[in-house]
Amino acid sequence: MKNRETQYVHNSRTKYMEKRRRTNTGDSSSVSLKEAIASLNPLLQPFDDETSDSETCRGQLPVFQIVHTDTSENSNGNIDFSKNQNNIFRKYCCYLQRFSGIIYALLASLLFTCSNFIIQKLDVILLDVFLVRFFFQGILSLGFIVYKGYHPFSNCNGLLVFIRSVIAATGSVCFYLGLAFLPLPDLMTLRYTQVVWTALLALIIFRERITFPIVIASTLTLIGVIGVAQPSFLFTNSTIINGTSQATLTNNDDKRALGMFVALLCAFSISMGIVLNKKLIERKVRQSIILFHFILTTFMMLLIIQTYHWTLSKTNQQKFNIKQVYLTKNFIYATILATLQLIPMVLSQKSIKREHPSVFTIVQASDIVFAIILHNVFSKVKSNGFVLLSSALVLTSIIIVGTHKLWQDRKHATHLPISIDETE
Repeated sequence: MKNRETQYVHNSRTKYMEKRRRTNTGDSSSVSLKEAIASLNPLLQPFDDETSDSETCRGQLPVFQIVHTDTSENSNGNIDFSKNQNNIFRKYCCYLQRFSGIIYALLASLLFTCSNFIIQKLDVILLDVFLVRFFFQGILSLGFIVYKGYHPFSNCNGLLVFIRSVIAATGSVCFYLGLAFLPLPDLMTLRYTQVVWTALLALIIFRERITFPIVIASTLTLIGVIGVAQPSFLFTNSTIINGTSQATLTNNDDKRALGMFVALLCAFSISMGIVLNKKLIERKVRQSIILFHFILTTFMMLLIIQTYHWTLSKTNQQKFNIKQVYLTKNFIYATILATLQLIPMVLSQKSIKREHPSVFTIVQASDIVFAIILHNVFSKVKSNGFVLLSSALVLTSIIIVGTHKLWQDRKHATHLPISIDETE
């Protein structure tokens, strides 16, 4: 009798150990895998609820994912050399997929900054260029909505969608105006202050508790904005090139002041757009519907502005001529580049699906670095030390806010929905 009980206990223990071994070698269900990932690190939970398990198996996980590797096969000493090579290749591919979100974000930032830098140097009317771009983008967006069978104008949240579209469109138009008034590094630096403004708006609207990192980041951002603006009562004109007439200096100061205003308005508008976008996502409004209303509103806003510019504006000294304005090489090149900015948008979407939003925000701020490099390599007028220092301060504030948010989400196991930057 005692032998039977001993045999029964031994068999039960063997079955239990076999079950644990199978679980460790990857035979567990996808639900158990997600629970295990969540128990290790709350950041590892997928953002996209529609992401399938097959996408997870392809490596579309945050960079913080601890990838499980099966070492049971390596315990066998009779594995041939070709199999080892295949395992090494698969391991490198696995690491590449883990960092794919950061790679997509860096590539999107590089393409977006380079295209804007080239468009800025082509000496064309930028709002006309982006008017054509949003016309084609609107057709593509409408085609997608019709294909999916959505109803873009039959929504109970129509008023909030409209308000968000107007605010976001204002931010985009201000960014395009800023390209005509400011050097690209200055514009990018001021535009990315929206990260801190968004955090401050979240504190007010969602009644979040103010934290020490937000205070530090806000202070650095304010100093950075002052350093980029370089007001005359704080900075002397010693850095200005000698021999420039007073009239030219006054004209440049007025132009720069206008550029500073529209750049800061761009940052505030984008911040409000992001906060309202979160509200709409909480109300189950489809992102494609939000994007379509934004494109339509931006197109109508650009159309009204340019109609006024060509018909009623007294400051415009150029007559409207389709051949001289639209049928030039520079305008065609600029339009192609502006339309190709849809590629960075797609890359940003892929990055958001693979990476934590705070990490995505920090990596996307590399726009500032790319803009500084392009400006100081290819432009005659270089950035002075105050601008470089101010850009570094704003970049530091973005890293502080992003890291702080990353730590909060990791601590409380929460993920905030984010939207793609409309200025792309």
